[in-house]
Amino acid sequence: PFAQPGPPPLSPKEQREWEEQIRRRQQPLANITEAEENLQLHPDARKPVQPDFEGDANPKTGEVGGPKKEPLQWGAQGEWTYGGRSTDF
Repeated sequence: PFAQPGPPPLSPKEQREWEEQIRRRQQPLANITEAEENLQLHPDARKPVQPDFEGDANPKTGEVGGPKKEPLQWGAQGEWTYGGRSTDF
């Protein structure tokens, strides 16, 4: 019995039971769409950030694959900040 590396083999019935338990645990949970319909954001949660443009290429700079939202620009006034410190003075 100690000639094999690893645990001793299971009986065929126990092996089927073990494989069934593994299969059940690897399946996705219940249908999440029902829960998502009733899910609401907390009133204090931040609103999702809207992208500045659609598609893969930035129409202003021509950059392809870059960020959808300018990471340093903040607010409607166009203030430029980095880590809360102003850079446009």
